[in-house]
Amino acid sequence: MTAIPYHDGASHPAPLTFQWTRTEAGGEVTYAATGRCPVCGCLMTRSWTFGQPVLAKGGFRGRRAEPGQEPYHTHCRCETLHMGRPAGEQFGCGALLAIAPPQATANGPAS
Repeated sequence: MTAIPYHDGASHPAPLTFQWTRTEAGGEVTYAATGRCPVCGCLMTRSWTFGQPVLAKGGFRGRRAEPGQEPYHTHCRCETLHMGRPAGEQFGCGALLAIAPPQATANGPAS
């Protein structure tokens, strides 16, 4: 097996179609997108929550209040060990990805 390098600064700007799931527990809704990173080819899952409480100072600047139809931006979150990944980076190959939003908001899988 060939070592997969860490690509700090790599990106894939076109929105990717991932499999979405929506779960709700204790009044908190979580959306999770699962798919393959086009840069390293590894399977990854990235989760987002909405409706976090407002902070007394500062708040969550730029954080979404609800899902919306804009692409989601994230770094690769695969669990594969990539050669050259900085010690502070626990996951991914370093690539910045755009993920297309969920197409349905019903409970269970959305695609």
